[in-house]
Amino acid sequence: MYNRVILAEKPAMGTDIAQALGLKSKGRHYHTLTNGDVVTWAIGHVIQQKEPDSYPEYKEWKLENLPFIPDPVLTEVDPDKKDQVKAIRELVSKAKCVVIATDAGREGEHIARLTLQECNYPVNEPGRALRLWLSDLTPETIQKAYANMKDARHYDNLAASAQVRANADFWMGITATRFFSIMVKDISKEAATLSAGRVQTPTLRIVYDREMAIQNFVPQPFYVLVSEFQTTNGNYPGQWFKENAEGKAVYRFDTKEKADEIRKKVQGQQGSVIQYTEKSVKRSAPLLLHETSVKSEARKQLGFSLQKTKKVLQEVYEKKFCSYPRTNSRHLSENAADELLERLTKLQKTSKYQEYFPETLESIKGKTRFVDNKKVGEHHAIVPTDRNPEDFKNDEKYKLTADEEKLYELILRHTLAAFHPEGVDKETEVITSVAGESFISKAVIVVTDGWRKISKPQQDPNDSIEDESKADQLGNVKKIPQLREGQAATAAKIETHTGKTSKPRRMYDSDLQEAMEHAGRHVDEQTTDEEIMEYLKAGIGTPATRSDIINTLVRQKYIEIEKNLVYLTDKGKHFIELIYDHPIASIELTGEFEKKLNDVAEGKQSAAALLDEFKSFARNILSMKEKLQQQIEAKLKDNKKLSLFSNIEEVGTCPLCGKPVIEGSKGYGCSAWKEGCKFTIWKEFRKVKLREKQIKNLLEGEEILVKDIPPSEEGKSAYDVFLSLKDGQLQTRFPTVEDRSLGDCPVCKKPVIEKEKTYGCSGYKEGCKFAVWKEYRKVELPVKAIKALLAGKEVILENVPPSGEGKQPYDIYLYLKDGQLQTRFPTVEDHSIGDCPLCKKPVVEKEKTYSCSGYKDGCKFTLWKVFRKAEVPTKAAKALLSGKEVLLQNIPPSDEGKKPYDVYLYLKDGQLQTRFPTTEDNSIGACPLCSKPVVESETYYGCSSWRQSGCKFKLSKEFLGVKITLGQFKKIIKNGKTDKLTGFKGGKTGSFDTALGYDKVQNRYSFVK
Repeated sequence: MYNRVILAEKPAMGTDIAQALGLKSKGRHYHTLTNGDVVTWAIGHVIQQKEPDSYPEYKEWKLENLPFIPDPVLTEVDPDKKDQVKAIRELVSKAKCVVIATDAGREGEHIARLTLQECNYPVNEPGRALRLWLSDLTPETIQKAYANMKDARHYDNLAASAQVRANADFWMGITATRFFSIMVKDISKEAATLSAGRVQTPTLRIVYDREMAIQNFVPQPFYVLVSEFQTTNGNYPGQWFKENAEGKAVYRFDTKEKADEIRKKVQGQQGSVIQYTEKSVKRSAPLLLHETSVKSEARKQLGFSLQKTKKVLQEVYEKKFCSYPRTNSRHLSENAADELLERLTKLQKTSKYQEYFPETLESIKGKTRFVDNKKVGEHHAIVPTDRNPEDFKNDEKYKLTADEEKLYELILRHTLAAFHPEGVDKETEVITSVAGESFISKAVIVVTDGWRKISKPQQDPNDSIEDESKADQLGNVKKIPQLREGQAATAAKIETHTGKTSKPRRMYDSDLQEAMEHAGRHVDEQTTDEEIMEYLKAGIGTPATRSDIINTLVRQKYIEIEKNLVYLTDKGKHFIELIYDHPIASIELTGEFEKKLNDVAEGKQSAAALLDEFKSFARNILSMKEKLQQQIEAKLKDNKKLSLFSNIEEVGTCPLCGKPVIEGSKGYGCSAWKEGCKFTIWKEFRKVKLREKQIKNLLEGEEILVKDIPPSEEGKSAYDVFLSLKDGQLQTRFPTVEDRSLGDCPVCKKPVIEKEKTYGCSGYKEGCKFAVWKEYRKVELPVKAIKALLAGKEVILENVPPSGEGKQPYDIYLYLKDGQLQTRFPTVEDHSIGDCPLCKKPVVEKEKTYSCSGYKDGCKFTLWKVFRKAEVPTKAAKALLSGKEVLLQNIPPSDEGKKPYDVYLYLKDGQLQTRFPTTEDNSIGACPLCSKPVVESETYYGCSSWRQSGCKFKLSKEFLGVKITLGQFKKIIKNGKTDKLTGFKGGKTGSFDTALGYDKVQNRYSFVK
């Protein structure tokens, strides 16, 4: 009899718990503790729902068999995990008490309850079951949680919620999938499985809405006015604006005529500063991480996909370097905040990331942005543990991989940002009035970096969204002079900027998961009940299931994810258009169901009542039969593609009937097979798989070579064969000698072909004995080398093994002469990088120098490989020897405090000479005002003669939020404009695209139509 049997979710978790509580011995199915208790484990979902076909009344896919609502839902042991379930059953049958130690959440509770139910264990009897609730897997956390366990009955509502969710998703998913699939097959005759579900279908609708917004977007032109104001204290720019009837600021004109009218009215007029404010603004560190935000940050900062982050994050957790990852909270409880401070204090002493820690670690309790008991659910935010990766870098089990280390560093840095001071900025805002029109100017100066020293500011999805109009302003400047209200200001220059609205941005996979979490943003608040909007704050899906839902959409071929970007497929588009208005695609209803599942978990609603609601919903899925039939028929009428629901791509044209050839599961066949065309090419030819490109080549009339076909009889060799199409039939021929030729025989001019051990003449039967062995002096001769030799070229063989011990490998040249393989050792000329400027003999590379090969004859020409601590590469040495100058950049200064410098090198009379770069060297073009050289500085492109002649040509490297590259600047000067640039800041969409030019009269950038 065991006092306690501890049930973990996975073997690794079971081992961690056993080690923390006192491991005595390990076993295959369970571990024994020093006190005699045992730790066993499930292997994820060891109990699964039976397949729908297991129910006789639902086995056939017919409308008469719907809705699919078996009650009870039958379960079975996963056949691959029977041995583990048998071991668990034997252990718990001898247990006084079972400790449920699966993942601390709804799904973990469900796994444990189903497993114990299968084992007939009385969980609900007093004292027979306890719950171990873990936030991470460090020994200290496990020991502390083990000392504070609650009776498992305390979590009965959570278990009930999990059971309701499992049943509901089963009923609704099977009912909807079969209903839609049957309807499409009956009407279109297309056998496609149209998977649907309570969460996956509303998620697909979110993707569809974004895709349609992108496809249907029509750019609209707009115009903004920016004026340069002159005052006695200095100049500053300002952007025109006015308040509309709703009190919102408007910054744009719909037509150029309206903009020009105001421009003419204001140009040259004197106005005044009517408002001047300066204020200090504190910038808080971003909220702590939860599952969605860590995936978003990993995508932005590390380029990780959603699935990659999920996998890597789970590994970091299981190796005990971070807290529980499947959390929807971005806050800590006060107790967790105390624990975090202790852990970080311990970690700081040995962490290699010292630069991220503040000088003094102080508690963040009291900062409600990070610590709020009310905002912590089952789990708090994702934070690091006190485990230092450096301590485990030689431990095969716990050392972090390169990707895991990157994600760990991201979590650590993000967490530590909360312990740094707030950033402080000085914001200056000016409103200038001229001729009754208003202009706004803003400047932000960083006073204190604070947490921004260690973490780049990111838009926080939980922060309140600022007034949309703020993103519309072009009047943001780096600096505004000190002004006073009432001060005179003249509109010296005023210009009209033209732009176009930008289409919506395509979602990343992490954006889609975030959209699921914040589903309320995707519904119309004006037409949605306030109570439902409150429900939607919980989002759709859970932190544990959202990425799996997205993966399901990919697997069902509704969406594709390329380079982390989400694309809607034809199948996904046609399907969601059919059911867009059906309740199963409703974001609002799905959010409401999620909230009700939470209500069951919190004891606010009975599980039985919610199960009845889900049964009713499953029945109502069938209510749109007539409407769905009309929609399918209409789609078939308008469809121009081969299939509505199969994402079929044409591979080529059928050689028999001219219709498209498409890919099937086992071959490529004619799409007109229903009309009787039987053209097919199987994907496998004589046990060799054919690539799609080969099929396309065949359909275009080309021959393809299929290599290494397995022989039909033992003892024979693999062979090659050519395939082609003739009258729609596959034809074969064996390669001829000409096909296999590597070149002409130097003796008899017949083809040379590859044999088992040699490259030999195909005319050997006629007596030609030309052959070259495939291996020469223990070095393999590749086909490429033989082709070169047969073409009359020399071939260098490198690192030939020496014949005697103690000798060095050597290089040798091979060539053919009179049909015989000849050799020679490399000469000085072979190694030459150029001619000596003194004696014209070859210069060769040595260990530390480039030196003349005539040194034995007295020539002393030498170039050192290092010049003033800067490397002189071989390419540079070759250029110098050919008479060219070479620019050596970033040479370390000889004195501290000075900057690195550049210098030109050249040879004169065999001596190395230097000179510093001139203005002409640095010129990037001719000044459009005075034709003198234009040079590049750190922040602008400007005329080099501004001091001598006073030329004022100077253009910034950044204009309205867009960086102007050197190449783009050269285009502006040479051609008058760039290609289209993106990201100019302004407008309700936040940015616009346009070409940029140069206005010579005004000496400034100008937008180009």
